[in-house]
Amino acid sequence: MRYLYTIVITVLLSACSSGKLSYYAQGNLHTRVFLDHATHRQQLVGDYYAVKRNDKGQVKQARHYGPQRQLLEKSHYTYSRKGQLTRHQLTEYFQTGPPRVTREWHYHNGKVLSREEKWFTRGRSLEKKLTIHYDNEQKPYLEETWGLGNKILNSTEYYYDYKHRLDKSRRNFFFSDGSLRDYWITIYNDAVQIINEEHYLPDNSLLSFYRYSYDPVHGYRQREEILDEERNIFISRTYDPYGYLLVEIERDHALTQLKRRVYHYNEKHQPQTVQVYNAADHLVKTARYKQLRTLESFRTPGL
Repeated sequence: MRYLYTIVITVLLSACSSGKLSYYAQGNLHTRVFLDHATHRQQLVGDYYAVKRNDKGQVKQARHYGPQRQLLEKSHYTYSRKGQLTRHQLTEYFQTGPPRVTREWHYHNGKVLSREEKWFTRGRSLEKKLTIHYDNEQKPYLEETWGLGNKILNSTEYYYDYKHRLDKSRRNFFFSDGSLRDYWITIYNDAVQIINEEHYLPDNSLLSFYRYSYDPVHGYRQREEILDEERNIFISRTYDPYGYLLVEIERDHALTQLKRRVYHYNEKHQPQTVQVYNAADHLVKTARYKQLRTLESFRTPGL
């Protein structure tokens, strides 16, 4: 009994020592790096970090406080028996106190397996949730966004080539009942530039597409071809190395020209005139174009 009593006291004392707080003026809750140690909290002015470690000296809890001693964010860390980090839970707070965002990472052998983020209202109700899953190369292969009522809003699947470069992605959008509403397929070249975007309905019928070609030496976008979903026409555009539109042609489904526009710029790449041609490719109007016409962004939602 005497030895058992000694063992219990030793365990309790070691637990108390491992739970002792340390204070720092600088820190990073994600990397678990904390600098400018202070013996007492009163020595710190402004933001500070309160850190608690386990028996092995690993950070098991850390809190970030503001100048008014308000809690800004806190983290909890879980380790395997071998001392490897297996989970990190981070909570960020509104200035008035309730949680604003929670983030949770899961690890295996030093690599991230998944990440989950949750956003809350001031009334503590869940507003949105994002989950991301990673492969062995630490690249995401699946992202899912969830809304109120834990209903999925959209998801993105990523595919990579043998050199681990992004090769294709598929972005799905869902109705409130969880059924698929529509989806986008995006294809990339070896330089991870978008070369194709296609918009589909659940029955795989094509709604629209956007195709891009690039200068083989300098990499700027030279040309794009579009099946316009709203206007139900084909559009082709060519650009100069500065991203300014040179020629735009509209065609019907039989690829018959409907209209052609030619843009002219001065030596400083400022727009000067635009020439408009009709279906017979006759010049019908020349006007001064004042607004700068620049390269349009990509269409796939979320990119």
